[in-house]
Amino acid sequence: MTPARILVVDDELELQRLIKQRFRRQIQSNQMDFVFASSGVEALQKLQQDRQIDMVLTDINMPDMDGLTFIQRLPQISPTLKAVMISAYGDMPRVRQAMNGGAFDFLTKPLDFQDLERTIERTLAVVRQLQDQQLQAQRHQEELRQAAFHDELTDLPNRTWLNQHLQHLFKQRKQPHRGAIALLFIDLDGFKPVNDQLGHLIGDRLLRQVAQRLKLCLREGDLAARMGGDEFVIVLEDVQDVAIAVAVADRLEQQLIQPFDLNGLQAQISASIGIAMSSQGIGHPEDLLRAADVAMYAAKAQGKGCYVIFDEATHQA
Repeated sequence: MTPARILVVDDELELQRLIKQRFRRQIQSNQMDFVFASSGVEALQKLQQDRQIDMVLTDINMPDMDGLTFIQRLPQISPTLKAVMISAYGDMPRVRQAMNGGAFDFLTKPLDFQDLERTIERTLAVVRQLQDQQLQAQRHQEELRQAAFHDELTDLPNRTWLNQHLQHLFKQRKQPHRGAIALLFIDLDGFKPVNDQLGHLIGDRLLRQVAQRLKLCLREGDLAARMGGDEFVIVLEDVQDVAIAVAVADRLEQQLIQPFDLNGLQAQISASIGIAMSSQGIGHPEDLLRAADVAMYAAKAQGKGCYVIFDEATHQA
């Protein structure tokens, strides 16, 4: 169980001692953990270093930076962080100003520790609720991002993500000592008969298995994406020689010619692969995709299980 972390900002050492004594049971049972600071400046430093703090208990009168100025900084650190002000009766106009400025609650000195305990529990309950809402919002955003940039069937990056990735890589090419970008455009040979004769569910299962085998052929930092249908793309970064792309194409061919087990049914396919390199005078991502696509069709014309490297002759043909 993760303890609730509470930052106490007060320059009275006696208050620190009393809090540790009053909440000894919660501290020992790992329900609460108290962090102490003697000024607003020190408290801000601790908050910057420790992003796990849930709430702040702060005096309004402190050296260096008063509590009112301090709590105005809290939203910049975390939108879920809540502050409870401690003040003397003479500070009530400033307490009202603090409440209007975002303080969650306030307590008066001398502290009633039963009231302090209830206030902390109430504040932490609100903080936990806000943290849960923030976590749900983050998960929702991640789900939207996953849907926008990943293929639902294979869980590979989709065409949209591929385009953004290529744009990023072409910008990086301007840096010195960067190798070329190699793009392998893959079209499955023999997929259509499987899909037509055995049904789309079996065809989908085959595509998922193909995606897994593609991943086995990648180096660290490489990308496999699904363009749609039975077409896939592999992007290799920082390639010094076309031989590296050819070696990956060979591994792909060896992986894909192995029989696929589709719920007791076996299917065998191959792939036609087009290879294009940014070092061939290709200056834009869409041109690299087009070149690899052209090379893939040239490979398909030569027969199943072939790869072709894009060159001027391929372009003319």
